Amino acid sequence: MAYLNHGSFGACPKLVFDSLISKQMQLENQPVKFLDQDLQALMITNKNALANFIECDSEDLVFFQNPTTAINEVVRSLKLKKGDEILSTNHEYGAMDKTWDFICKKTGARHVKSTIDIPFKNAKIFTDNFLAGVTDKTKVFFLSHMTSPTALFFPIDDICKFARKNNILTIVDGAHIPGHLPLNINSLGVDIYVGACHKWLLCPKGTSFLYVDRRHQKIIDPLIISWGYESDINYNYSDFQLHHYWQGTRDASSFLTITDALKFREMYNWEAVSQQCKDKIIQFRKDIHNITNIESMIYDKASKWLGQMYSFEVDYKDNVKLKNILLNKYNIEIPVIKWQDKTLIRISLNGYNTDDDVFQLLDTLKKIIN
Repeated sequence: MAYLNHGSFGACPKLVFDSLISKQMQLENQPVKFLDQDLQALMITNKNALANFIECDSEDLVFFQNPTTAINEVVRSLKLKKGDEILSTNHEYGAMDKTWDFICKKTGARHVKSTIDIPFKNAKIFTDNFLAGVTDKTKVFFLSHMTSPTALFFPIDDICKFARKNNILTIVDGAHIPGHLPLNINSLGVDIYVGACHKWLLCPKGTSFLYVDRRHQKIIDPLIISWGYESDINYNYSDFQLHHYWQGTRDASSFLTITDALKFREMYNWEAVSQQCKDKIIQFRKDIHNITNIESMIYDKASKWLGQMYSFEVDYKDNVKLKNILLNKYNIEIPVIKWQDKTLIRISLNGYNTDDDVFQLLDTLKKIIN
């Protein structure tokens, strides 16, 4: 099979997966000892390692199973009122659109989407287009750091600065960033940032994080109320940390593999592997558009706005049918997405992919499109 869909669920190296199984064995061999005595220190070690990697204070980080759950907690915590506006873009992940639509129906707030035109041109045009949607009712900015349907890296720095200057809360969906593109949360000046470790950081499924700037942690209500809420024991942790550490009995083993995933990156020089994949995306991009005869979603300087993923339009109306053909007839696992009435295919590459995987896709596209 040509597996060209690392971006959806990632892949977990054997070294990291073995670490997961080892932690689960420790849990099952002596559950009380593991949960009551060992877990807290292990969680702190892995949280500190992650904080160092994404450059933020570990006290501002908590673990979640996935970005969707983390953002749901944040969205449900906001005290939105009728007429308040959440400014987003037309490139967001579908589940996030649904989340905002749900909360807007509950509160009377409005979910407003700035149109970010394709082909994508440069940071200034992007910033100007986004900020054109700001009104005196705008309370929240919500946008992706790297988009899911269109696989574009958004330059969000100036938007975060504008938001902070104008008392607008910034929430960034960075699901595709950790381990994929450089991330320095401190320098971004973002209020709330959510990322996945089970995609490009190569952790097991169900490993993600929520970052909340300390100034806003008191507004975040935990989805699950448990022993950490209004605790009468002084653990020397903030309420934000206490509210999220113990959420009832659960297997937290995936969070304890982060140090091993980072070790794997160092052992196999994964920065270089990642760069090779990015170079291949740029290289094969030309071949793709020679077949589709449809312009690229990026105007120029593609390497600035792309990582190890690339979305391109194809002239095929039924995306579900095309997805099934690629998988069942040609043995290619790849997302086929309906976005803005266009059918997009999103290719993503990682260290296990070969040129032959991409050639298989290119040869298949020639048959299907022609």
